[in-house]
Amino acid sequence: MAKISLAGFKDPVRRPRYLIWTGVAVLVLAAFVVVAFSATSTYWFCAEVCHKVQDDSIAAYDRSSHSMVSCMSCHEPVNADPITFTLYKAKALGELVLTVTNNYELPLNATSHLAMDSDHMGSKQCTQCHSANRVITPSEGIIIDHEVHEEEEVHCTACHNRVAHNESGAWEPVLLNPEDNVKSVKHANFMSMTACFRCHTLTNEAPEGGLKAPGKCSACHPKEFDLKPSNHDDKGFYPKGHAELATAMVDRSTGKPVLGAEKESHEGTGAAEADGHEAESTEEEAEGLHLVAVDEVNYCSTCHVVDKFCMDCHGMDMPHSEEFETKTHPEVAKTKMDKCDLCHQVKKTDYLFCNNCHHGSASNWKYDPKVEWQTQHAKTVSTNGVAGCLGKCHEQKFCVDCHTKLKPVPTSHKDAKWLRDKLTVTKYGSTPAAASGKHALSAAKAIDSCEVCHGSGGTDSKFCKSCHGMEMPHPDTFKKNHVSGAKTPKLCSNCHTFKELCSDCHHKDAKNGVKWTKQHPVAVASGGPNQCFEKCHEDKQFCVDCHVKLNAVPASHNAKDWTRNLALGKDAKHSAAYKDQTGSCDYCHGANGVEAKFCKNCHVLPMPHPSGFKDTHKADFAAKKLTKKSCTNCHNDFFCDNCHHKGSVEKQEWRTYHPTIVKKSGAEPCFECHKETFCSYCHVRLNS
Repeated sequence: MAKISLAGFKDPVRRPRYLIWTGVAVLVLAAFVVVAFSATSTYWFCAEVCHKVQDDSIAAYDRSSHSMVSCMSCHEPVNADPITFTLYKAKALGELVLTVTNNYELPLNATSHLAMDSDHMGSKQCTQCHSANRVITPSEGIIIDHEVHEEEEVHCTACHNRVAHNESGAWEPVLLNPEDNVKSVKHANFMSMTACFRCHTLTNEAPEGGLKAPGKCSACHPKEFDLKPSNHDDKGFYPKGHAELATAMVDRSTGKPVLGAEKESHEGTGAAEADGHEAESTEEEAEGLHLVAVDEVNYCSTCHVVDKFCMDCHGMDMPHSEEFETKTHPEVAKTKMDKCDLCHQVKKTDYLFCNNCHHGSASNWKYDPKVEWQTQHAKTVSTNGVAGCLGKCHEQKFCVDCHTKLKPVPTSHKDAKWLRDKLTVTKYGSTPAAASGKHALSAAKAIDSCEVCHGSGGTDSKFCKSCHGMEMPHPDTFKKNHVSGAKTPKLCSNCHTFKELCSDCHHKDAKNGVKWTKQHPVAVASGGPNQCFEKCHEDKQFCVDCHVKLNAVPASHNAKDWTRNLALGKDAKHSAAYKDQTGSCDYCHGANGVEAKFCKNCHVLPMPHPSGFKDTHKADFAAKKLTKKSCTNCHNDFFCDNCHHKGSVEKQEWRTYHPTIVKKSGAEPCFECHKETFCSYCHVRLNS
């Protein structure tokens, strides 16, 4: 590697060559610096290289009246020496580094800190072109003394911050970050009246961080100027509009309220933020003015001394504090209702504003302005109770005094089902009786509403007990000890007007509304009568007494074949029923089963027939213990013929076809039962 040595400058032989090459290097370096400084001072370099990612600033510059003025004219020191110029270039190189490393800010110069920096961008940059000889042409209706501002060290860009980057007129946001859909936003414009009041004031106190400047209208506006803003002439500005204006979101660029703007759209007028691109200045705090932000200046304070102006009219702090709404306003309404009327027009609208809250949202009720509250409140109270009335505005005495004076009966009390309604139980043991009378339902929902007229104490009050006569609703133990209700049926029927209520609960599987006398035969047949005696009835005598009194015959007893079934081999149904539920018959027909007197009166002989009866009944007939009448009580003739007369035919008399049988088989089988003379006796008697 070649080694650089200064020894050549001492050697007479090599010295000329060293000087020549040194000169060449200096010339090359100088050429490079000149070219570099020239290139980096062009619009192309600023717009296409250094600030390419901040197209909104470039677009704003292009539409401004300064678009033909080079960037360096404003952003570099005026008449700077080469060293200062070089240092500024070196410092500006940082912007290129931020762009390459993707750490640039959006939007550029978000807080206009460069415009406020009198050292970086003072009045000298402007007076290069705008000399004292040029005639100043301020906007119509504006009086401006530039010399006074300069004397107070208020440099040009402290007010004209966007003059070279115009964002007025048909300004459209530029898409800055396609990936995150981040769009450019307007900067605050210091040429608005709100911005003027960063220094100007209507009082003798200077704004925070600002200068004490006069705030009289005549200081900036001629006599013929219309001082009243156009928005004050809008229909409905007073009283509603001015309140909306005073509390509206503020546009960051102008400092003016934005009526009807959503919070998001307002924020959209502020500084945009994207991932890695924070809208904050990376510059150190420089020399110059440090004023409050435009959108932090109270828009109304540019014409009014807000505290005094608002208080003189409203007579109280505005907007109302949270404490005012919850605690203070009842007293204010009593003493300053005229002040309330200024904004809320309560008298003109028949206190609609008050009613919407007090008799609406506060009572959980949709207030109907077309209906008098005196008519609405009964339904409101019955629906939501009196909690919204008592403790907030009225004492209970207020309600009592009004009802006593007017003697109104709530419309709900006139309902046919107000006192009582049908009351049933749907599932024994699991679903208790539920109140159905509307007064009970209302009391369960809002008992405090009842207490207004009927006294405190809830269902234990004297009023309730004078009717119910017992604790209401029934306690959990009531189901076990309520048997006393049988002794006080009138007290129970005061609520339980449905006669079958008791039956529906006490009789398992009972059907609501169907008399138990019609249902119980099926229940007894399926589960037996013991279930009745286990819970309510003492013994079977209860059943007997009821059946005798009502002359009630079970439906089963009316069956055609209940008493007897003449079909061969078929038992009568009463016999089958007895086999299934022996005990059930005993309740009406006496104990001891078939040995009971009732059964023997009909059957005469033991039932069922004892074993061997088939062999002994002949002797019983001979001894006249049995007669044909005893047998035909249950059996027909065919029953005997089927056994005694071989070949007998049902429903045909034996004597009509026995000659054929005898001729075929002989008469010997007959003599097993009859004597030989029986045949002749019968034939002679019948003359056959």
